[in-house]
Amino acid sequence: MVAVALLSLLLIAADQRLDKAYQLRAWMETVLYPLQRIVDLPWGLASWVSEGVTSRQQLQEDNASLRNRNLLLQQRLQRLEALESENSRLRALLKSSTIYGDERILIAEIVSIDLDAFNQEIVINKGERDGVYIGQPLMDADGVMGQIIRVNALASTALLISSSRHSIPVQNRRNGLRAIATGGGRSSRITLRFLPSGSDVVPGDTLITSGLGGRFPFGYPVGTVHSIKHPQDQPFAETLLTPAASLERSREVLLIWPSFQSLPTISSDETGGAG
Repeated sequence: MVAVALLSLLLIAADQRLDKAYQLRAWMETVLYPLQRIVDLPWGLASWVSEGVTSRQQLQEDNASLRNRNLLLQQRLQRLEALESENSRLRALLKSSTIYGDERILIAEIVSIDLDAFNQEIVINKGERDGVYIGQPLMDADGVMGQIIRVNALASTALLISSSRHSIPVQNRRNGLRAIATGGGRSSRITLRFLPSGSDVVPGDTLITSGLGGRFPFGYPVGTVHSIKHPQDQPFAETLLTPAASLERSREVLLIWPSFQSLPTISSDETGGAG
């Protein structure tokens, strides 16, 4: 060991003075580098495989987490879109309520619908405890929807103007011509009855409530003239209207307490006549 120590000291002294050991080390490193890589290859390969497996698992977990988060965000977005749509409808209802002057107004929500050819009815979540009464006008943001025909403590049933059991006195806003609008069992069309063939009515005319009959106040939009036919040898024209109200799409409605009348008492067999 003394000899080895002396040899080491001699080599250190020679390296400092002659600077030859650097070239020797460089040569030895060049010769031994492939062997070093071969020795490190199993460890490097194991590390690479382990890192790849870990990365794959992490990617799978991250993808699953992102998919779940995406589903949650989509669900929240759908809810936000529904809330935004509902807020837009409510703003439209509140805006439309200004045209009703001093009349009392209550917003109600549709909870059930029955749009077969005969019934054309809806159920709303307001009833006797809210002051709802039989024969009460029902509107949406665009026009007349119908009238209340049945009431209980918590809910009410309304007959839509598209029902064949419903009639309402109307008036042409352009020239004041009066007629009767009757449902035909289709929510997209109502009919003007007993309109003489020579009457001044053209497609695009707006029909409003005439106020006759004491149920619907004057001036509420009922529908727009869609088409007019004049059958030969017939005294009356066949006139179809497109309802102003969104009978198939409305979710919230307006209950109106007309200011011109006190709350009427109307039997259920009177609700199918003219408003």
